Amino acid sequence: MQGLRGDQVEGYRFLDHMTDAFVEAWGPTMERAFAQAGIALFETMLYTDKITPRNTEDITVEGHDEKELLYNFLETLLLKFEIDGKALGKFGVHVINQGKDSLNLTGTANGEPYDPEKHGRKIEVKGVTYHQMAIQRERDRVLLRFLLDL
Repeated sequence: MQGLRGDQVEGYRFLDHMTDAFVEAWGPTMERAFAQAGIALFETMLYTDKITPRNTEDITVEGHDEKELLYNFLETLLLKFEIDGKALGKFGVHVINQGKDSLNLTGTANGEPYDPEKHGRKIEVKGVTYHQMAIQRERDRVLLRFLLDL
């Protein structure tokens, strides 16, 4: 997996890694960077350009810190594919805010039921990992890096 998807404002790319998918996603805000991370997850597994946004799924996750929030967000999306059979291709992360004891994320994911003939199947993602996970706030963007266990 190679290539850059997006532009300097927001997007994602796959970095070199021997055995896993190493993803770098970015956006002008944490919310938009998370949305790009969701697209990258599904692009690892499917042909996202074939997904029609017919249905909307509500997404709500929490984490004790930003890394746990990213991990839980990606795991939730992966479970929506693996267990619920949802092919998701567009994400709107609306709010990331600090609760009493944790960070909370609310958003939506748009897609349709997974159809192997329509969406294909590139690589099986076994899970998300904390290994080499990084969240970096730059002057005009937020940069996320994470590994997907293949």
